[in-house]
Amino acid sequence: MSDKARVVGAIALAGCLIGLSGCDWWPPALQQRIGELEAKVTAAATAEKEKNALLKKVADVSQAAEDCKAQSAQMAQAQADLKAKVDQLQTALADAQAKLKSKSKPTKGKSKK
Repeated sequence: MSDKARVVGAIALAGCLIGLSGCDWWPPALQQRIGELEAKVTAAATAEKEKNALLKKVADVSQAAEDCKAQSAQMAQAQADLKAKVDQLQTALADAQAKLKSKSKPTKGKSKK
């Protein structure tokens, strides 16, 4: 290889290295587009966080609703049990009152003169 080819190769290599090292100047239109894309990414990330927070709230409310339904079912069962007990006690009371009434009836055979 000649010296001229080596010099051209070295210059080309130096140019590639400088080109790959980056450039601090960006065209204004490209800078604007990059800013718009960054804003969209930020907005999307914020929206995703808000969505996740809302989904968590929905899950919490759904769990609370399920808990309320379960508690309501338990209360309905307890109410039915208490109603059955009240009915049983009312029947027992009516029977006891009937027995008491039949025992306390005066007998006609025993009259005082």
